[in-house]
Amino acid sequence: MPVEFDVQMDAKSLSGFVLYHNYMRPGGVIGLVLSVVAIASLIIRWSDWTSVQRCLLIALALLFLVFQPLMLLKKANDQLNSDAFKNPMRYFFDKDGFTISQGDKSESYAYVDIRKPVFHKKVMYLYMTTVSALIIPKSRCESDYDTIKEMVKSGRAR
Repeated sequence: MPVEFDVQMDAKSLSGFVLYHNYMRPGGVIGLVLSVVAIASLIIRWSDWTSVQRCLLIALALLFLVFQPLMLLKKANDQLNSDAFKNPMRYFFDKDGFTISQGDKSESYAYVDIRKPVFHKKVMYLYMTTVSALIIPKSRCESDYDTIKEMVKSGRAR
């Protein structure tokens, strides 16, 4: 059964992807671990650190827990305001593959072209390259979300 729907990208979906993509990579995980270790070190051994060392540990913790997420959210907002997201994207899924169109441009893919599918409760990311993915919020394809998920899974298994 073919499924067709439009996706007008919103700030919540794009920001969620940018944060997920960054923090699920090794660099993002290492940054989070360093921040947690810095905070734990500050709390456990506060009196052992000099003022300069405390400031450096606080800066390290803030870098990955506050500044980086804010920069990523700004980046997502800048992307959202670019021409690529001004118009909605039309998705068409069937048993053989899927087509994405926007305006007069259209591209078709087989499910095996998907590098990595990621399925969450409220969104689906179909990574076409290591750094870019199609973002499909469940709210845009409500009742067809599970159908699309199954088409992607079975199409990739062929």
